[in-house]
Amino acid sequence: MSHVSIHLGYEVGTGAPVSIPLRHLVVTGQTQEAGKTTALEALIARSGVKAIVFVTKRGEGSFVDARIIPPYFREKADWQFVASILEASRGEKLKFERAWIIRASKGARTLADVHHNVRKAMETAKGLSADVYLTLDAYLDAVVPQIDRVRWAARVDLAAGVNAMDLTGLNVEMQHLVIRSTIEWVQEQEKDTVVVVPEAWKFIPQGRGTPVKLAAEAFIRQAAALRNFLWLDSQDIAGVEKIILKSVPVWILGVQRESNEVKRTLDQIPAGIKKPKLEAVATLGLGQFFACYGTHVIKVYVEPVWMHSDDARGVAMGRRGILPQPNRPPRGPMQEAIVTEAEARELRAENADLRRRLAELEGHAESSNRKATADVPASGHRDHGDAGRTPASAAARPAREWSAGESMDNEQLYQAIKARLIDELPQDARVLQIIVQRPELRVEVERHVIKADGHSLRGRIGRMIAGGFFEKSVTSAQVLAELQRQGENPSNIELGNELKALTVLGFFTRDNKWFSLVDGMKVNVVEK
Repeated sequence: MSHVSIHLGYEVGTGAPVSIPLRHLVVTGQTQEAGKTTALEALIARSGVKAIVFVTKRGEGSFVDARIIPPYFREKADWQFVASILEASRGEKLKFERAWIIRASKGARTLADVHHNVRKAMETAKGLSADVYLTLDAYLDAVVPQIDRVRWAARVDLAAGVNAMDLTGLNVEMQHLVIRSTIEWVQEQEKDTVVVVPEAWKFIPQGRGTPVKLAAEAFIRQAAALRNFLWLDSQDIAGVEKIILKSVPVWILGVQRESNEVKRTLDQIPAGIKKPKLEAVATLGLGQFFACYGTHVIKVYVEPVWMHSDDARGVAMGRRGILPQPNRPPRGPMQEAIVTEAEARELRAENADLRRRLAELEGHAESSNRKATADVPASGHRDHGDAGRTPASAAARPAREWSAGESMDNEQLYQAIKARLIDELPQDARVLQIIVQRPELRVEVERHVIKADGHSLRGRIGRMIAGGFFEKSVTSAQVLAELQRQGENPSNIELGNELKALTVLGFFTRDNKWFSLVDGMKVNVVEK
């Protein structure tokens, strides 16, 4: 697929169509002035490949139509990996600390192991060693707790088009690790895939190592054989690693105002090819770029995905002004719910059970209606003495008169039956009892009895239920923070498994990352 050409837009002035080869690519230009994101969206849409992009800043309006996927992280603990984390955190190249990093990483399988080794070494370290270990401890303290708190995806699940990984809730050190893990996944598992690295000056800097830089160097040398490509998005190119830039054959150069940056932009055009003048780069409009590939340097207006081709050609030829982009709502965090296969099975089973119960209720309703019709006196009035045998919740509601044209499959009837079914569930169907003095948690759900220590994780969650913590929907991270405030510190996996178990037992419902207490749940806390 490396020989595939992608329609980019139309040459400014002539309106001739312009295409570029599908290769490694860099797009530069001033943020909000050049239109880099619009260009990337258009190229991805017309390339026919899968693409993974990363959203790293809150309020960022880029790729609002992307399919959101959860963050993926694969942990490593070799000393080169640990050193790259520290260099990314410090913003400078390590000098003499490598020996201490090697010692701390020896025998470690996870970053938590490295952190443990560092803290153990701090107990006896003195002088310079104590200072170095103190520094290592501070940087690992910014990463290790976040690894435990986040629910990481088991794989990078890509579909055709733009897939966006939302990293706005992670600190910059953790963003580095996620982007690196994703690049390595694509290199090892995918083909015909584009990885878009944002803010390349930050994640792939010149002169110092970062986790992303290490992965990008390996990716850009090896991935093209699998038709995987690296696309870099950067406001400027001054601080981007030159070894990687030298391996990029396609450049999309947008507007730059600062004189030195204009010169650096033009320096990317190979020798022997006529270069635009400095003022030509400084006066580029929104959506206008110099496309540089092979022996070509073409001033082009990039056709947005939302614009008709005739309109885009008209803009390139100066026959019409640039059309405004249609309003698109900004993407909220994790806008698209990601449901695992296990959760999907649970939902399907719950749906099937609900349909079965509704069918039974509809059959009972038909039988009752036939009996009620037979019991109606000739005057057409019912015997109101039957009201005493009707559940209170049903008796309180006014009777619904159904017209002859409405059927039992009517959506309105379905919703009414479902609401009545929920209303008439026994209030004591599911009871969570927590015995505090005698450490025991007994959960009764359809004759299921679970006994647990009152100070166990399940017991703690039960106390939180009784105390009203779950009156509003909460995330597992909020549950963890409350448990930590109470002196408990379960692992992210342990807490996730417990919340899932209580969801299966019927105490919670789950909507993406939000856990809600089931309506009508009765919790008794008995203290002696």
